Amino acid sequence: MTESYQSLNDHITKSSTILLLAPLDGSPDDRACIDLLTREPPGETNALGVTLSASPAERLSIWRRESGGELPAQTAIVAGSGETADTGSISVRGLPENPDIHDIGLAIANQLGAWRNADETTAMCLHSLTTLFAAYDADQVLGLITALNHLCDEHDVIAHHHVDPEELDDETVTTLRPLYDAVLEYTPEGGWIPTESEVRGSTLSFGSTTPAPGGRAKTDPDRPETVPMRYSFDTLLDLLSFPRRRTLLYYLKNQSADEIPLEELVEAVHDIERSLPVRDSSPREVVRTELLHTHLPKLQEVGIVRYDADSQTVHYTVNQGLESYLNYIETVELG
Repeated sequence: MTESYQSLNDHITKSSTILLLAPLDGSPDDRACIDLLTREPPGETNALGVTLSASPAERLSIWRRESGGELPAQTAIVAGSGETADTGSISVRGLPENPDIHDIGLAIANQLGAWRNADETTAMCLHSLTTLFAAYDADQVLGLITALNHLCDEHDVIAHHHVDPEELDDETVTTLRPLYDAVLEYTPEGGWIPTESEVRGSTLSFGSTTPAPGGRAKTDPDRPETVPMRYSFDTLLDLLSFPRRRTLLYYLKNQSADEIPLEELVEAVHDIERSLPVRDSSPREVVRTELLHTHLPKLQEVGIVRYDADSQTVHYTVNQGLESYLNYIETVELG
């Protein structure tokens, strides 16, 4: 990387979420992307790339060309092309065919959750919002952006999202700007123009009237087939960003009793994880510790469960909207 591109990071030292406004097929966009992914040295960085139009190989070739060839400590790619592969420190996870926008959010949140306690800095590239706006409703895309930015703030992730401003109307670009800590805008005449915000604008989220992802009922097109969520999209992504927490929720939603002994939950989650090839199983005591000190407190915080330490029981509150969404996610993840 040249000094001129490395200097981009000097203007956005306080920013964790950056909007990159530039033509997507140009060298300036490629160089700025790699510069933002390498705020820390590559060997001290875990890089997550989300590519919705280009192939993983094309995005990796840009990294090798612009960074001098040194790869990150770990590289994960979420690919719209559907391909899946693991090669050394590089893993590629394909999205389902014709993915719902929630599939994209879940795939990103899952990888960020997996690296949450890593020693390396996590950096993320989403390429691109232009593709998302062409494929999905604008309100859905804005909800996803807000949720991801909130998640990156919580997980100390340095993230940037690509947009080709020539492909979006001015109103949409204006709406996007305040959602980020910083905006980097490329102009042929003046090069890069960095703008760093002191305070991010008001948070957008899915409202309570947004239907869950089951679509419309076949018998009544005006009625959602599933129940609207009472949680914002960012809360939902955070809840589902950990595989073990998802397993716990899958089990809870299928129980008829609203009071479940802690040890029953530990045993159930432990047994389910051992039976699933997509899960990394842990010893029973590790599962117990993580449920007790991480996942149950998080679910209690948002009102899904209540843990009684005296009786060591978990009280689960039935929520049709959450369970409808969980049914969808469980089918996508486990079949």
